[in-house]
Amino acid sequence: MDNRAKAQHGLTLLKEAILRELESGPLSNADLVHRLDMASDFEGKNRNYLSWSILGLLVGEGRVGYEGTRHERVYFLKAPV
Repeated sequence: MDNRAKAQHGLTLLKEAILRELESGPLSNADLVHRLDMASDFEGKNRNYLSWSILGLLVGEGRVGYEGTRHERVYFLKAPV
Protein backbone atom coordinates (compact mmCIF):
# COMPACT_ATOMS: atom_id res chain seq x y z
CA MET A 1 0.00 0.00 0.00
CA ASP A 2 1.48 3.35 -0.98
CA ASN A 3 1.45 6.41 1.27
CA ARG A 4 -1.57 8.02 -0.42
CA ALA A 5 -3.58 4.83 0.00
CA LYS A 6 -2.56 4.66 3.67
CA ALA A 7 -3.64 8.26 4.22
CA GLN A 8 -6.98 7.68 2.50
CA HIS A 9 -7.56 4.51 4.51
CA GLY A 10 -6.83 6.39 7.74
CA LEU A 11 -9.20 9.19 6.71
CA THR A 12 -11.92 6.66 5.98
CA LEU A 13 -11.48 5.10 9.43
CA LEU A 14 -11.64 8.51 11.14
CA LYS A 15 -14.80 9.43 9.23
CA GLU A 16 -16.42 6.11 10.17
CA ALA A 17 -15.56 6.61 13.85
CA ILE A 18 -17.14 10.08 13.86
CA LEU A 19 -20.24 8.87 12.03
CA ARG A 20 -20.68 6.03 14.54
CA GLU A 21 -20.45 8.46 17.45
CA LEU A 22 -23.06 10.71 15.83
CA GLU A 23 -25.48 7.78 15.75
CA SER A 24 -26.13 8.47 19.44
CA GLY A 25 -27.39 11.98 18.63
CA PRO A 26 -26.05 15.48 18.00
CA LEU A 27 -22.58 16.18 19.41
CA SER A 28 -20.23 19.14 19.48
CA ASN A 29 -16.71 18.99 18.12
CA ALA A 30 -15.46 19.00 21.71
CA ASP A 31 -17.70 16.03 22.56
CA LEU A 32 -16.31 14.08 19.61
CA VAL A 33 -12.73 14.97 20.52
CA HIS A 34 -13.21 13.68 24.05
CA ARG A 35 -15.12 10.55 23.06
CA LEU A 36 -12.54 9.55 20.46
CA ASP A 37 -9.50 10.80 22.39
CA MET A 38 -8.23 12.77 19.40
CA ALA A 39 -7.38 16.13 20.92
CA SER A 40 -4.87 18.07 18.87
CA ASP A 41 -3.15 21.44 19.00
CA PHE A 42 -0.43 23.33 17.26
CA GLU A 43 1.89 25.26 19.52
CA GLY A 44 -0.89 25.47 22.11
CA LYS A 45 -3.13 27.63 19.95
CA ASN A 46 -5.12 26.02 17.15
CA ARG A 47 -6.98 23.22 18.89
CA ASN A 48 -8.83 20.24 17.48
CA TYR A 49 -8.68 21.23 13.84
CA LEU A 50 -8.22 17.60 12.84
CA SER A 51 -11.72 16.72 14.00
CA TRP A 52 -13.17 19.96 12.62
CA SER A 53 -11.57 19.25 9.26
CA ILE A 54 -13.04 15.76 9.14
CA LEU A 55 -16.45 17.11 10.17
CA GLY A 56 -16.14 19.65 7.35
CA LEU A 57 -15.49 16.86 4.87
CA LEU A 58 -18.53 14.95 6.13
CA VAL A 59 -20.69 18.09 5.89
CA GLY A 60 -19.43 18.61 2.33
CA GLU A 61 -20.32 15.02 1.48
CA GLY A 62 -23.86 15.62 2.76
CA ARG A 63 -23.54 12.94 5.44
CA VAL A 64 -23.49 15.32 8.42
CA GLY A 65 -25.39 18.50 9.17
CA TYR A 66 -24.97 21.08 11.89
CA GLU A 67 -26.82 23.78 13.76
CA GLY A 68 -25.79 26.56 16.09
CA THR A 69 -23.06 29.15 16.10
CA ARG A 70 -19.39 28.29 15.77
CA HIS A 71 -18.71 27.84 19.48
CA GLU A 72 -22.07 26.22 20.27
CA ARG A 73 -22.39 24.16 17.10
CA VAL A 74 -23.57 20.57 17.20
CA TYR A 75 -23.26 18.04 14.40
CA PHE A 76 -25.77 15.35 13.49
CA LEU A 77 -26.25 12.60 10.91
CA LYS A 78 -28.16 13.63 7.81
CA ALA A 79 -28.35 10.23 6.18
CA PRO A 80 -28.09 6.63 7.33
CA VAL A 81 -24.52 5.41 7.63
